[in-house]
Amino acid sequence: MSIRSFIAIPIPDHIIEHLARLHESVPHAAGKIRWVKSSAMHLTCVFLGDIEPDQVDPIAGALVEVVAAVSPFVTSFDSVGAFPNFRRPRVVWVGFGQGAEEVIELKRGIDAALQPLGFEPERRQFHPHLTLGRVKSEGRRGLLEEAAAAWTLPYENWISRELILFQSILNRHGPTYNPLARLPLGGA
Repeated sequence: MSIRSFIAIPIPDHIIEHLARLHESVPHAAGKIRWVKSSAMHLTCVFLGDIEPDQVDPIAGALVEVVAAVSPFVTSFDSVGAFPNFRRPRVVWVGFGQGAEEVIELKRGIDAALQPLGFEPERRQFHPHLTLGRVKSEGRRGLLEEAAAAWTLPYENWISRELILFQSILNRHGPTYNPLARLPLGGA
């Protein structure tokens, strides 16, 4: 049986709890938006899709070298945005300030390490972000952007210390995530 999987950097719980409350200030007239539950918030570096159980160890093994070459790094959030933009929002996100370059470099290393295992890198440019919500139908134009502009992001920096290979289990209450491999940065 295949395993739906992805590779991500976890975010500290207290910061996630702050981010999970931001949508409370968005008026209903802004549109129908499915907000991400706090238990599902993380920085996805690579979505692998369905893999076979016997691929878990080779994937984790390929990542060991990548994480050993990257020291833990300071991370923070500094912006709010929407893909493709707030005029036609589909995804509402919070962007990384400090640590963004390190995450991009880590992603490059992951892509290079996984390509020999048959995982082709995404063609789209990678923007380190954490998804807050997915817009199902737009509401009154500009209202979502106004609400998001008023959000106060967590000002606290934190140290990103590990990469996790997750299994994503889909159910009717939303996905749950099971760590398949924890890979400490710096090879610690």
